[in-house]
Amino acid sequence: MKHIRKLALGVVSACVMGMAPVASQAASIQLGFVLDRSGSIGSSDWNVIIDGLSSAIGSLIPVSGADTYEISVVSFASSASIDIQNFVVTDAAARTTLATNIFNLGDGRSGDVYTGGGTCFSCAFSAMTTALGPTIGAADASYVNFATDGVGDNGVAQRDALIASGVDNISIEGIGGGVNAALLQGSYCHPQPCDTTSPYNFPNQGFYIAVANAQEYAAAIRNKIQVVTGQVPEPGTLALVGLALAGVGFTARRKAA
Repeated sequence: MKHIRKLALGVVSACVMGMAPVASQAASIQLGFVLDRSGSIGSSDWNVIIDGLSSAIGSLIPVSGADTYEISVVSFASSASIDIQNFVVTDAAARTTLATNIFNLGDGRSGDVYTGGGTCFSCAFSAMTTALGPTIGAADASYVNFATDGVGDNGVAQRDALIASGVDNISIEGIGGGVNAALLQGSYCHPQPCDTTSPYNFPNQGFYIAVANAQEYAAAIRNKIQVVTGQVPEPGTLALVGLALAGVGFTARRKAA
């Protein structure tokens, strides 16, 4: 049933692209964020990443429209943890609570201690499958964002299981110079082939963005959330300007004539 709804939503994309008037149809959208907290990230950059995601969630997830947003966060090092699971943003107060919960994942906050460790891709994808699993069948769209600064174990089977569970798109930020960009693009983006050229073909292809450091990740995730929620991305991040156009494709999937 989920895929039938998506097909119907996708059919109207031509009308939207042509600026034909359409009526909004409420949709349930899952957003999953997979964050690398391995030793190479470091405590300071971990807090930068967490602060960036918390700020973006707290200010950009819509609370006044018809759509419903459900957020999950997984972090991974030598193992993975489900830090936020299926949190439904129902109003501004709930959004603030969610942003605070994400902020508290930072090192030294609310008892959370950064420990570092290895880079277990398989653990990360398995944990996200578990996190999204209880409600993924009811979602109209399910998008996962994977961010890493290193090379992990072979997590392809677990990535495939996440897709089989119903995830529609896996897009990636490669942070810094320690990643294997070709491997991430060739094995983990979904749907393949991974798009690396702006404007990105989201959500019909997974896409890959290289960011230099944690600060650039924070900017990238803010722009990405604006795209997947149908908003206009902020100016000033040249590498992400093309996402503004790609956001039209996502909006089209959530419209009905």
